[in-house]
Amino acid sequence: MFCEEFINKHGVTQYRFVERYTDPLTNKRKQVSVVMNKNGKQSQKEALKRLNSKIDDKLNNVSNTKLYQLTFYQACEEWYEHYVKTSGSKRTTVKTIRSTLNGIENNFDHNMLIVKMDAKIIQKRFNEWNVEVTFGHLVRCKNILRGVFKYVKAFYGLKDVSFFEDITVPKKARTLDQVKAKKNNYLEESEVKELLVKFDEMIENTRNRLMKRSYMRIKNIVEFQILNGLRIGELVAIKVNNIDFDSKKLEVDGSLVREPDKNGKTFGVKDTTKNESSYRVIDLTERSCEILRRVILENKATKQWDDNYFDNGFIFTNNHGSPMQLDKINLLLKNVVEITSFKDKKVTSHTLRHTHISTLAQLGIPIKAIMERVGHSNQNTTIQIYTHVTDQMNKDLLFKLNKLEKNG
Repeated sequence: MFCEEFINKHGVTQYRFVERYTDPLTNKRKQVSVVMNKNGKQSQKEALKRLNSKIDDKLNNVSNTKLYQLTFYQACEEWYEHYVKTSGSKRTTVKTIRSTLNGIENNFDHNMLIVKMDAKIIQKRFNEWNVEVTFGHLVRCKNILRGVFKYVKAFYGLKDVSFFEDITVPKKARTLDQVKAKKNNYLEESEVKELLVKFDEMIENTRNRLMKRSYMRIKNIVEFQILNGLRIGELVAIKVNNIDFDSKKLEVDGSLVREPDKNGKTFGVKDTTKNESSYRVIDLTERSCEILRRVILENKATKQWDDNYFDNGFIFTNNHGSPMQLDKINLLLKNVVEITSFKDKKVTSHTLRHTHISTLAQLGIPIKAIMERVGHSNQNTTIQIYTHVTDQMNKDLLFKLNKLEKNG
């Protein structure tokens, strides 16, 4: 603060106190002033108080003007850009956030002003939305919305976002069938054998050449996943340089992102693993090595006779050389399951991963070793599957004991 002495139009001496500040919109220096009749300590103290009040009014006025014009859609988009630049998240996470945010934006009025949104509005939409989506999805939506409102608070001066603590994500009661399906989300040994046999039948009976090759490729994926328990994104991201056939080792060093490659010919880019625990080197069985060698040879042969096949180093590819799409895997897997004796069971690629974990559990492999092989960072996930399997093992044990008593 500085002071200028001057004589007003009435010939009276007065003192103009001036303070500078930075305009947040233009980043330029501006100033405010007040006039006092004296220049003593008391006048200086009062002048400083008035100047600070003026600056606060101007800054708040700028912020509030923008805040009260900010729509919900604009806030979401600004938050997303901020998230992408500052979160350090991997591409698959960013794509998931973008997809979830699209759903959020489509379920609220784009033109609704952010200052008009409150717990009642959001809770009402969550309650309606609960019929359509899962509990986990709504939790993710709430977390994203909380991030949006915290962004508006930080950058636009929104006073209070504590109302978010009053919003409850509604839960749906699980049916008995859903509980059983989750508990039995793996295949028994007999079901695995039947599944592979039915794949061979489907391959044999399919007349279309390209569809026949698709079933052959997906059978390889299904069997390899059952043998090794990789996440499907990790499996289709395997490249030739990840395999050491001499030591029978596989380096799991990434997961697939569904986006065009820079080469312009394939679709699918390798990103980092889900988390640090997901990066691992696992041992391969003879059968696993046999599958890999066969698929690599088939890809080389395809490249020679098919000009549309582009070899980008991936192993488990579609007919054009791009990593096989998850929806295609699950669709053809579903087609084969429908001709099995367990056709009423929901089987996806994740079921195959759980099947590998259940096999290791039945073999008595320690939980820590299972976690390292399948890339689990949280032992609760492993224990949940392990417990389901050991329950069945206990039933088998009791059955055998009862049978032994009867025979005795």
